[in-house]
Amino acid sequence: MEHIGMPRCPSVVIIEARTLLSKIRTNVLILYIVGSFITRCPLSEEHTMAEPLRVLIVGAGIGGLSTASALARIGAKVDVIDDKPEISVAGVGFGLRINGLRAVRDIGLLEDVLAIGHPAPGIDNYDADGNLLSTMSYGTQDEGLPGCVTMSRIAFLELAAKHALDNGCTFRMSTTVADIAQAADTATVSFSTGDQVDYDLVLGFDGLHSQIRRDYFGEKYAPRPVGGVAWRAGLPNRRKIMQPIICQGYGGKIMLTPLSEDLMYMVLTVAEEGRPRYDASRMAEIMHDRAADLTRGSTFLADALDDVRHAENVAYTPYSTVWVPYPWFRGRVMILGDAAHTMTPYLGSGAAMSIEDGVVLAQELAKDQSLLDAQLNFMKRRLPRVRAVHERSVESMLEEFDSVTEETYRARIDHLRHDEPIANEYANRLLRMPY
Repeated sequence: MEHIGMPRCPSVVIIEARTLLSKIRTNVLILYIVGSFITRCPLSEEHTMAEPLRVLIVGAGIGGLSTASALARIGAKVDVIDDKPEISVAGVGFGLRINGLRAVRDIGLLEDVLAIGHPAPGIDNYDADGNLLSTMSYGTQDEGLPGCVTMSRIAFLELAAKHALDNGCTFRMSTTVADIAQAADTATVSFSTGDQVDYDLVLGFDGLHSQIRRDYFGEKYAPRPVGGVAWRAGLPNRRKIMQPIICQGYGGKIMLTPLSEDLMYMVLTVAEEGRPRYDASRMAEIMHDRAADLTRGSTFLADALDDVRHAENVAYTPYSTVWVPYPWFRGRVMILGDAAHTMTPYLGSGAAMSIEDGVVLAQELAKDQSLLDAQLNFMKRRLPRVRAVHERSVESMLEEFDSVTEETYRARIDHLRHDEPIANEYANRLLRMPY
């Protein structure tokens, strides 16, 4: 059945999500202790492996393509496969904060990313009536990098694919893994096309619904709904906004993010029980109605909401998370990025965490150590950092949705006015830590 009116914030979903969150809670102090002893080493020709590894990357998304370049830069022979016939992506845009920009710099993509992106120094928080509550910074320009850059998802993928090809990686589209037979010194991969190839390492970057995770780690790590959904659409940037705007509504938020002087995208996030299917021809209308319900008739974003009515690229995404505990490898098969740690997009770092995974793995593989030692040292560096960001992303979502009634809405507005800037500074410092 189709749901046109905005659903009430389902308390049972929030309770279940908080229960899930408690299961993955970690002492963030561990992250600071571990991070303080890690020395980040950018990838360069000086960091090459003694014997080139043959690596298969399953998944031509943001993390997979970035990792392909990271590994190629240290001398690995990299094949990339994807089940789609061509490189494509759902959604409109995304942002890279300081940690993501450091990571793309380490694989030689920074200048190109800055060329296709739009610098976003901070975020303006508003209430439903358009009153400015606070302005939050993405942080100072560490190491000469902007605090955040927003960009088109497909533009980044096209850039990353070209970069991987230029670094000698090969691509096979419309191809999946049929089987992996592991031996002491190799992993023999049988493809859906019928041929077999021997690899030293197989990396599953195949996302939320990862086949590699399911086949080699089990169904128990399947995606778990966390009670939120996102509606996204690309819109004209009529306001000529230069940095993101967040409008806190009753039970969710509307966020406008500039991609250029003329283009922006809207993300509408709400709590929604179940996973209803909607008539594709009515997606723009439903997104508009959801946004209107959040703002309860306010004219603050009336121009953007009117543009939503005419949007042709509305995407609807229920939020789910994945958390695979230590370790993220089974022999010569590893899962990384969303396949191992899908998070909600509330710190804007899901993509950045995937890129970081690739950079750190390449750094460890370039050292004079065994594959197992490289994997263990990778986990030592990644587990506490990713878990802290994963945890905070879920917390942020739950805080936002707890604003349906007049009382909880006013409490949320007070939080955004007084406390959110401090919470944001915590996130800035968390993301700025070494990976």
